[in-house]
Amino acid sequence: MTTLRLFCLLAGCLLLQGCAEGMHGKSDESWNSWIGSTKDDRVRDQGIPTRCHTFKTGGEACEWPIIWAPNSSGTITISFDEKGTACQWVYKDSYIEKRSDKRCP
Repeated sequence: MTTLRLFCLLAGCLLLQGCAEGMHGKSDESWNSWIGSTKDDRVRDQGIPTRCHTFKTGGEACEWPIIWAPNSSGTITISFDEKGTACQWVYKDSYIEKRSDKRCP
């Protein structure tokens, strides 16, 4: 591999990492604002979730795709309490997993 080619590969990785961190950081603020909203609010804004799971103890967790770019995506799972109020989120993609500071009881 030539030096120029190696440099371009490394520079590209650094740029992508910076962009990804910037996107995730900005999204944390948005996703935190969803805490306290209802499942109906999330469906209105994000569309129908790809899947949901109802817990025996009450509450539910639903997952939506998050698409950053044509070849970059992840999922956000929002947990709702027994009243249908969002109480936490988890974001996952190939590189990171992030969680809300707030947790469901």
